[in-house]
Amino acid sequence: LPLAFSTNGRLLELFVLAGNRVEAGELIATLDDEAIQDTLVDAELAVRQAQNSLAQAQLSLENVLNWAPDQTAVAQAEAGLAAAEASLENAQSQDSAAGYSVTSAKVQLEQAQQALVDAQEAYATAFDPGRDWEQFIDDPSCRTAEQFPNCTGPPYSDVIKADREAAENFIPNAQDQLRVAQANYNLAIAGMNNNSAVGAEANIAGARQALEQAFSGPAADDITGARLQVEAAELALEQAQFLQEKAEKAIEDTRLIAPAGGTVLTVDSVPGSLAGAGAPFITLLDTENLHFETNNLSERDLAQITPGQAVSITLKAYPNETVDGRV
Repeated sequence: LPLAFSTNGRLLELFVLAGNRVEAGELIATLDDEAIQDTLVDAELAVRQAQNSLAQAQLSLENVLNWAPDQTAVAQAEAGLAAAEASLENAQSQDSAAGYSVTSAKVQLEQAQQALVDAQEAYATAFDPGRDWEQFIDDPSCRTAEQFPNCTGPPYSDVIKADREAAENFIPNAQDQLRVAQANYNLAIAGMNNNSAVGAEANIAGARQALEQAFSGPAADDITGARLQVEAAELALEQAQFLQEKAEKAIEDTRLIAPAGGTVLTVDSVPGSLAGAGAPFITLLDTENLHFETNNLSERDLAQITPGQAVSITLKAYPNETVDGRV
């Protein structure tokens, strides 16, 4: 039996010498398998990872197929909806109060604006050039419902003087009041958050959606996707297992095992040398299971020979000795 490795490599260990007796299954020689061992470790890790991924995918599919409402999630969603509704009511109250403040401030602003217009008109009336003559008249002015010359009011000169002094004071006062009213209006506008109710309504919509999701089961697409994830994980596991088996086979190929018991006739290599795939470097002789072929069997005797038949074999070199055998 010529023995050889089925793969290329560097001979690492040789456990037999010429003349040694070996038994079937005995390790004869090994190749350097360091790189292949690393590949096997990576393949084993990939298999474990693929197994974990498959387990997770199967669990996800099981959860999808056996879905039931989570009471905790439902309770949380209901509490969230109640809180959102309360926030909306509060926001609406705040917006209503802010709207009233804005309305009041707007009325005061319009009154201040009108007061300034009135003050300006009074100033224009008081300083009308057509009334300049009144400064030089000391005759009594006419009161309401009185007619000249039966007038009993203060002198015209005093009236126009008082009117002009009052008009000069009215405009600054009206301007100050207008600035105050404008500032109050701006503060009211700034304090009014029209988006509070809008935001609260958006929160309610989100809370209602969360509550619906808590009660709604997985869609058909979700189930299909979960099944596809399982199939993909199964394929990944098969591929990882194939690579692991391939690495294990490569490890086996670095070990030369005696196929049968016998005696080592020749050893044609030493550790450290390169071994080629299929290139014999050890010859093993099986001395227990001998195989003989004859070339002098007549065809007329074939009918008398059957498989399993016991025979006696005589060798030309040893004519006086027979060897028992079986067809």
